[in-house]
Amino acid sequence: MRKSLKFIFPLILIVFLIFSSCGLNSGIVSNPENNNVNNVKFGSLEEEHEQGKVLVGYENREDVEKVVEALNGKISVDLPQIKVVSIKFDGTVKDAYEKIVKLNLKGLKFVEPSYKRWIIDPKPVSDEHLMIKSNGDSMFSERGEEEFSKYLWGLEAINVKAAWDAGYKGNGIVVAVIDSGVDGTHPDLQGQVIEGYRPLTNEMLSAGTDSSFGGAHGTHVAGTIAASENSLGIVGVAPEAKIMPIVIFDGADGKYIGDDEAAEGIIWAVDHGADILQNSWGGWGYSYTLKAAYDYALDNNVVVTVSAGNDHTDQHVHYPSGYPGIIQVAAVEYNGGNYRTTWFSNRSDAITVGAPGVSILSTVPLSTSKGYEGHSFEDSEGGLYDVYQGTSMACPHVSGVVALLKQKYPNAKVWQIRKLIEEGAVDIDEAGFDHSSGYGLINTKNSIGMELPTSGGIESFDVKVVNSQNNGISGVFVTLKRLEGFGGDYFAKTDSYGIAHFSNIDAGKYEIIAGGPDSSDRSYNGGYLGSYATRREEERQVSKILNLSTNTTQKFTFTSTFKFKFDAPSVSLGQATVTVDSALHEIVLGKRVSYSEEEFIPGNEYNCSNIAGLALIRIERSNVGATCTVNGTVTLNGYEIPVYGTFESTDATLATVDELGGAKRWWLLFGSN
Repeated sequence: MRKSLKFIFPLILIVFLIFSSCGLNSGIVSNPENNNVNNVKFGSLEEEHEQGKVLVGYENREDVEKVVEALNGKISVDLPQIKVVSIKFDGTVKDAYEKIVKLNLKGLKFVEPSYKRWIIDPKPVSDEHLMIKSNGDSMFSERGEEEFSKYLWGLEAINVKAAWDAGYKGNGIVVAVIDSGVDGTHPDLQGQVIEGYRPLTNEMLSAGTDSSFGGAHGTHVAGTIAASENSLGIVGVAPEAKIMPIVIFDGADGKYIGDDEAAEGIIWAVDHGADILQNSWGGWGYSYTLKAAYDYALDNNVVVTVSAGNDHTDQHVHYPSGYPGIIQVAAVEYNGGNYRTTWFSNRSDAITVGAPGVSILSTVPLSTSKGYEGHSFEDSEGGLYDVYQGTSMACPHVSGVVALLKQKYPNAKVWQIRKLIEEGAVDIDEAGFDHSSGYGLINTKNSIGMELPTSGGIESFDVKVVNSQNNGISGVFVTLKRLEGFGGDYFAKTDSYGIAHFSNIDAGKYEIIAGGPDSSDRSYNGGYLGSYATRREEERQVSKILNLSTNTTQKFTFTSTFKFKFDAPSVSLGQATVTVDSALHEIVLGKRVSYSEEEFIPGNEYNCSNIAGLALIRIERSNVGATCTVNGTVTLNGYEIPVYGTFESTDATLATVDELGGAKRWWLLFGSN
């Protein structure tokens, strides 16, 4: 039995965590050897993910080697540009988390699984629906002069001929198709496909070859962007642009190769001259690795286009479409003289524009190629074509228009290109900006005719969230809620340093909201701790209204209040104390460490609001011989929570206080100023 306050240790919980005393009448003894325990963010295990692999963000490379040794694993992918490695090992990700958290490493930023993601599958198209869209031979001039031009309603819908007539066809622009591979031997793509990369095998893909590993999807996307203007088959939106294949859906089954390999492909494309990253894929699970890779692209002035998805949901937790700074694209259909967002297209306040996504005819791999999956049309040179629909087909229309704009304005910033896209769009669906089509249907004539904007965007904005001890808090959701003008909101999560980075976003007046760590995010805390934010009462939220016009950083501080008291027990506890212990120290260091200790007095209110850490409340007694439950109340951030501590056997001397209902023994605290 400890009779007086013995210890109070500074520490940083997974995301941050430091402490101070309860402010009671007791002395404090500090132990400087235990500073900064585990400043690491662990990714959620709730979404589908691979086993036998973890992705590790780092600041100190030596700590990575310690993780490799602890897991008896090996480095699979090494990304020094964003300071991330992936480690393969035998076992589950949960097992790896438990081993890593016990290493007590200070040089790691995050540890996360590789989430499972999918190509955004095309929807089936009937012949009848296709013929409705053809509109007859009289429309050829607006759709090119190719064999199947009458079916290319999308080119007419976005008014692309105006850009061609002005001399803009994408010359000199490289579009990286992040997808399954591309059949560069297709007659309509010959000369259009430059060297690419296959991350799974670390293989350079020679220009003009068949790289359609994983299926036909990437070839279809590539044709919409840059099929040749050669009187064969179809013509792309930017027929003089070049396609760089980056294969992230690979093998006979077209399986996603992982967030680590996808990030490697993204970075390779940026480092090898891509101007645009085209992405018609996605899934659930916020990946810090993918976020860092796309930030690397955006910060290096590479435009990113992403399909919204085909789930007909209104959401913003689908990635990569949910990352800030990108152009998110919805699918539009032609309906009896009017354009509207089609039924299957996802809705979101982050949609930028809509583009044709229904009954889209484009190139598919040849019958002798790796990715052949069938075809509906064949041109006079043996090139094959098929009709798909989905946001996957809408996105490459936008990538093609971006290529035209990049040709006209080769030095334009990412936000400037996005502004041209937004301001040139034609309003459809609801009046003004809406969750279906964003700013509306993309219009090439309008956008290409505009002068490059000199204001209205910023290249970099960071939000930093810390606790009362100025330590960064990870896993906090940061929202930039637009207060003026049109456009959606932006979302990001803080990293292990408490920073959420927003690259190439619109300038303007925003309410900046930092909230969390989200108790429903299920972010793993290592060992037996499970999720580090387990109750809504632990979440904090702060906000500020700002006019964003220049690159800057906004800092927020989370604080909390933590008080508790107990009823009189049914039996005498003898000489008893109340302690507030460090939950994380027990997991990481394997020993009990206390923030504070006070005499147990029924009805007394213990104010421990100064503590910033992951805490356990315990009651110790000297009298044994009977089981006993002590009831009480914790007041956390103003919310009263009934609790109890049970001495479960007659000789038990220690009771850990739990919330009624159990399984929530630890308390996430930020301290007070």
